Amino acid sequence: MADSPSRPDAVGQEPGPAAHPGMPRWAKSLAIAAGAALLVAFVLMHAIGGGMGGH
Repeated sequence: MADSPSRPDAVGQEPGPAAHPGMPRWAKSLAIAAGAALLVAFVLMHAIGGGMGGH
């Protein structure tokens, strides 16, 4: 009885796609890479003295 469906009317039905599966892995990777690139650019600009108008 371990293979019996939890609802009797769901016999033979495949589970449907998730309503909102979330952000794809490639989009998360791209966002992390873009954020890291911006952080590195920010640090480099300040290290060479060209960031924030000389503040």
